[in-house]
Parts: sequence; structure tokens; C-alpha cells
Amino acid sequence: MKTLIVTATRQNDHKNTILSESLSPLLDKGVKFSASYTVNNTQGLPLVYNKALTDYARDYDCIVFVHDDVYIDDAFVLDKIEDGFGSGFDIVGVAGGTTPVIKAPALWHIMCGRGNLRGAAGHFSADMKTVGITSFGPMPARVALLDGLFLAVNTKRVLETGWKFNENYDFHLYDLSSCLDANAKGLRMGVLPIHLTHKSPGLSDINDACFQRNQAKFLQEYSK
Repeated sequence: MKTLIVTATRQNDHKNTILSESLSPLLDKGVKFSASYTVNNTQGLPLVYNKALTDYARDYDCIVFVHDDVYIDDAFVLDKIEDGFGSGFDIVGVAGGTTPVIKAPALWHIMCGRGNLRGAAGHFSADMKTVGITSFGPMPARVALLDGLFLAVNTKRVLETGWKFNENYDFHLYDLSSCLDANAKGLRMGVLPIHLTHKSPGLSDINDACFQRNQAKFLQEYSK
């Protein structure tokens, strides 16, 4: 499976990112992929990601969109993604939920509810010395929403359906809106047991102006 890993960073050198640090050992272990870094990035992720789809979707079987503060520690990551595609998933991630109810606060784990969460993800401690694993629920599993920290897409299916990331959002809620758009186009999403660790603790303040602005658009667009 010919794979491209895509990320965007505000750093002026991709080698300063946690993601880049994690990819070198994978290459040393024989995992075969290409990588595309957008450095000094000031654009919303959907714009960067959609450019990658336009430029590369016909050249790769899979494009993995991943945040720059994610450490991938799984030598079988591409095998797992390929198996997920073979099982009927068109977009796969590591954490998400089923049966969302669109409401405020527009956070995937709240909109889906405790019993409808699936997947798992690791998180670094503040001092980066320890890792804690959050288990959301059983996997592999089909979901309706995926956390945007790691999204692997089957490019054939994306081209067939014309799906793309929702550019109405800059960072917050670009992932959830894009997942709802994928559902509407008949794409199947799932979570897989891929080992990775995320540096970000998530949204620190629900009253953050950027989040509130995006949430208002999200609720207007999807709570119908």
C-alpha cells in the first residue's frame, strides 16, 4: 500500500516536531512511506489537507493526516490501516464515537456519550517523562466521528465520492464536521488499535474564542 503521511506545523523545521522524531525509527524498521510537511504553517488544517488530497490522492493508496505533536510507535501501523481498508473502512483513526447527538459543547466524546466511545490513545505527561493510555472502548469498531489527531483515508474512495475536509473550520471542529460530511457521502469510518501518543491534552478552555466561533458554525450547520 503506497502511503503518504501529511502534517502541518508552525515550526520552521519539521525535524523539531514529535511526529518527525517518531517517523525515523519506523523507517529504520522497514516501514515504507513518504512524508509531506508544511512548515511555518498559518493556514487552517483543512486547507493544507485538501491541497494534499488534490496534489497526491491519485499517486497514493492511502494518505495519513496526523498532527505534528503525535508520536507514532507502531511498526505495524500501515499493515493495520490496510487491514482496516480491507475490512470495509474508508477512513480510519484511533479514537471516536458512535451515534452522536449534535449539541454544545461540540466535543466528540460528549456528543457521542460514554457508552458509545471507541478506541484508545496515549498522552504524554506535562514533563514528557511518562505516558498514560486512555481507553475509550472496544476496537476495531465502526464509528460516526473520529478525533482528528490521526486520520488515514483510502484515496480511491475519496476520489470516488468527492469527499474533502470541511474548509468552513480552521482548527477546532474541522475533524468532526468532515466526519459528518463523510457519513453523508456513504463513507465508512472506524477505529483501529494503532499505538501512538499525543502531546496535546486537548481543549483546555471550552470558552476559548476560537472554539466558540467554530462551535457556533458547527451547530448551525449540523444540528438540523
